[in-house]
Order: sequence, then structure tokens, then C-alpha cells
Amino acid sequence: MAHSPAPSGGAPPPPLVVSLNCLDDTSLEQEGLAGVAAVEHVPLSAVASGRVEAAAAVLLPSLAFLPRAAQRRLRPWQLLLCLGSADRAADAAVAADLGLRLVHVDANRAEEVADTVMALILGLLRRTHLLSRHASSGPAAVAAGWLGSAQPLCRGMRRCRGLVLGIIGRSAAARCLATRSLAFRMSVLYFDPRYVANGKTKRPSIVFPSAARRMDTLNDLLAASDLVSLHCALTNDTMHILNADCLQHIKPGAFIVNTGSCQLIDDCALKQLLIDGTIAGCALDGAEGPQWMEAWV
Repeated sequence: MAHSPAPSGGAPPPPLVVSLNCLDDTSLEQEGLAGVAAVEHVPLSAVASGRVEAAAAVLLPSLAFLPRAAQRRLRPWQLLLCLGSADRAADAAVAADLGLRLVHVDANRAEEVADTVMALILGLLRRTHLLSRHASSGPAAVAAGWLGSAQPLCRGMRRCRGLVLGIIGRSAAARCLATRSLAFRMSVLYFDPRYVANGKTKRPSIVFPSAARRMDTLNDLLAASDLVSLHCALTNDTMHILNADCLQHIKPGAFIVNTGSCQLIDDCALKQLLIDGTIAGCALDGAEGPQWMEAWV
């Protein structure tokens, strides 16, 4: 196992833990590993620096989603910790192929996931992605008068308050999202696939805020929600949980947000909804996604 050389006459340095997360802030990791290991963030643009190879352990969100150039830097003796990966089977397959030692950790990333979903929701409602692209298009847009040139892009903007958020799945991140959405004066509905599959016999370990209302069927949730966010793990029961049949019940003009596995949604059915104008938009936060998204973006 590779370590930095020890200073002469002193104690050996602590083992190095490298974070390949998108966030460069490692304060939480440093606090948790204080006195045990040194934590360092390495951006993917600097994977050739040698720090990844020198690490005793590597923190990453998903091995399968990691670029091949970064995967090749990992070593068999290292401990790879996948923090809350959306597709464990894909990660395990890559680890076996590369001969790597991989451990999935149910890390408490709920707050970060909820923050990301709220950012995506606000971006969809306020069309910030379009306005940002317009603002960076050059001085011509400003010269034409900012308000006049941007006003067409503002059509379809919506306020958060009064909207209905429908959450599919029951997780810590879903609960955090419900709390945030209620603070934005939205109504919250949720549907738990496991609640139905278990025959309503198990007491849920995750409890939503009392203001959130459970829906008996997925179709009922889709019909009543202005925004739909997926928070269920990928299983045989949830594969394409949003498919062409159930999406027939979605509320016209709704938005769909998915920060989980891309296989939770039938992407062909989703594309058709966008083409038809049935839904107002979608936000898919994942390294893997339908091929048509690249052409559209």
C-alpha cells in the first residue's frame, strides 16, 4: 500500500484518502477521519497527478460512472468506498472486471441529494438554464436590451408556492426533500412501491413530515403532481416504474426529476412526452442516460 515518505525522525504520515466526489469541499470527511487519515479532493481533471495511486482508500459516488481514465488509476490494494451509488450491480461488475476491492456504503448523503433535487426543481420552474445560456451568448444579447431579449425565455416560468410535489419512493433523501418543499409552501404527496409490495405489513423506517400525504397508487400521484421526483432504489419491481402505461396518467405540464438510476424511467416514453408537449420538462442528474439526451442538449 502506497504512502507518502515519513519525515526523518518523526512518526509516519497518516494514510491518504482521496475523494473523487464532484464537491471539492472535504470538511465533513476530514472531520470524520480526523487523527485517522488525511483526506484530499482530487478533481477528475487532475487524476494523472499520482495522488489517486498514492491513496490507501478512495471515496467515489459510483465506480461505473467514473471515466475509464480515472478507473485505470485505481489499484487492487486500495479500498474503494462507493457512497450511495444508484446502481450497485453496475459498480460490482466494473470492480470484478478490473480486479478492484469495492464496498458500497449507505452514506448519509440525503441532505446533498435533496439540495440537488431542489436546485433542479428551481431551475426547471425559473428556467435558469435557458437564461444563463442567453446571458453568456455574448454582448449582442445585452445590446438588444436584456429584458426584451430575455422575455421570450421567461414564458412558462412558475412559482413554487402552491405547486404539488409528488415523491416516488421512501428514503432519507425523499424525506429531506419533502421538508424543503414544504418550506417553499408546496404541497407534498408520496408513493412508496415497497409499501404495496410488502402488503402493508411493515412499519416504514423513514417517516415523512405529517403534512405530506401518502397516495395509494402511483397513477393517483402522477395525476395530482405538478412535479415528480424519483427516490426509489433500482429493483426488479422498480425497473421502468415510470413507463408508457402509467405516464398516460401524468398531469399535463408537469416536470419530472430523476437523481436515481436512469433505468427507473422508460426513456422512450419520456421522450415522447417531451415531443408531444405533455410534460413541461425534465431534469435527469446522472452520468448515464438515454442517448437522445445528448443530441437534444
